[in-house]
Amino acid sequence: MIEYKKRKTPPNGETEKGSKMKLFAVSDIHGYADQLKDALRDAGYDSDNKAHLLVCCGDVFDRGTENREVLKFFERIERKVMIKGNHEARLLEILDTGKLGQHDMINGTIETILEFFGKYSVMSLYDPVDFSGKTGMINRLYDFIGGMRDYFETENYIFVHGWLPNEDGTILPDWRNAPESKWSSGRWTWWIKGCKMSGNNERKTIVCGHYPTEDSKIYRGDGFIAIDAGTYDSKKVNVLVVEDSLTDGAGAILE
Repeated sequence: MIEYKKRKTPPNGETEKGSKMKLFAVSDIHGYADQLKDALRDAGYDSDNKAHLLVCCGDVFDRGTENREVLKFFERIERKVMIKGNHEARLLEILDTGKLGQHDMINGTIETILEFFGKYSVMSLYDPVDFSGKTGMINRLYDFIGGMRDYFETENYIFVHGWLPNEDGTILPDWRNAPESKWSSGRWTWWIKGCKMSGNNERKTIVCGHYPTEDSKIYRGDGFIAIDAGTYDSKKVNVLVVEDSLTDGAGAILE
């Protein structure tokens, strides 16, 4: 039996207090490495600049053909915050169980598995994924996805994938400590529905992805900013650039 490295669970939410930084937020890259790099360059992002922090709101894999390069790119970045999307959550399920479903074909997940693990790793939807001889890649993905968090919070913003944990449309009062089941449903919540159902009473702006904006541009609503450009169709990546102070918390991001 192959033993894989245990996934680490990072602290959620906040980081060192009082540090003001320029944040570059992206989301739903979906395997388009070139578009990601071009967009960040055009936005003025510099990975060597200690005042720049890259925030990714999830769904970095599937649908595109440069998933390995996307992984390599994010692995090289030191000052970053990675938020888990529904596609990363699904990839973890496959790594844990080896089982595929019809939706994995529709969502491009099978192509991602083939890119990471080779053309013989998937023989059919009904056979378990063959991970043999790929321990290194499995550990890389466990480390990468295991280092993601449910949300990231600064003085004026809350970054998530889809929406905050909610109950029948109402954001949970203690959403920061919500169980995984609530965060899982939050990842699947479309911002347009989340805003209509519950609005945002957090006194901070929610920055989210998961569902493309109508014209693939950054959409600024009442208490939220949606940044998913629908990259798999538009072939572009939005970069939201804001300056904000970091608040109490882990601090590991800046080490």
